[in-house]
Amino acid sequence: MRPILPFVETMITYACNLSCAGCTNYSNYNMKGSVSWKQVKTWIEKWVAKLDISDFGIMGGEPTLNPECEQWIYGVRELMPNSQIRFTTNGVNFHKKPDILDWCVDVGNTVFKFTLHEDKPYALQAIAYVFKKYNWKPITEYGLNRWIGPNNTRFQINAPLTFSKTYKGNFGSIQPHHNNPKEAFDMCIQQTCPLLYEGAIYKCSSIALLNKVLDDWKQPVTDNWKPYSEYEGISLQSSDSDITHFIRNFGKPHKICTMCPTKKDVDSIIDHRSNVISKKQWLKLHHVA
Repeated sequence: MRPILPFVETMITYACNLSCAGCTNYSNYNMKGSVSWKQVKTWIEKWVAKLDISDFGIMGGEPTLNPECEQWIYGVRELMPNSQIRFTTNGVNFHKKPDILDWCVDVGNTVFKFTLHEDKPYALQAIAYVFKKYNWKPITEYGLNRWIGPNNTRFQINAPLTFSKTYKGNFGSIQPHHNNPKEAFDMCIQQTCPLLYEGAIYKCSSIALLNKVLDDWKQPVTDNWKPYSEYEGISLQSSDSDITHFIRNFGKPHKICTMCPTKKDVDSIIDHRSNVISKKQWLKLHHVA
């Protein structure tokens, strides 16, 4: 019997059409590039041979920027016929790609999720479209307000009010917090969100993408960063005991959680709704091509 991993997600694009201060995926750091289904399919095939993945998340960046969304949704369902699939979008592009909702309904056992970062007309229009397209009944699951529609499809709306920067400083000079890991974990929004990245599974996206963002912004890996930079998660070459250990500690603090803020780090806790701009605005503001 394969060990059960309750949840894992992957980024199908690193780019985003918004720039939210404190994004745990560093999308406010001008991340670029999409991930092809062909590339990741092989990793997923090998992981599902090792693990029984209960719930698989598709996200970004902003996943609708990936032109292969349809391949991703149907491909994941083919490889994981019994798993729940979550698709999370910020809704900005939804009017251009409403078929994504239909694909989620078609494959079934999905959660179609809007994480809305702005109080703008596009958000209300996207929500209205979803409710008009299908019949939904309100439900409460895991303490969350959702709606259930055809083919066991769930619809969920998130509208976060605060974000927490997982680092101190900004562009090219970020530094870890070095906090108590349990205290940092207690306020973390990624407690149960391991990330599949480059074939390996990491504790969270903030640690998985750390080396990428340091490299992109040409920031050297100093001794301050080494404990976090050297974290490897689990790979397809990991021993059965290492994989079992990772799963047993799912949803628990880890020593790398020291990187992140605690409640005392008030400068890292951001009023989210007033700190969101478009990607175009960010590029102009920072004179980045």
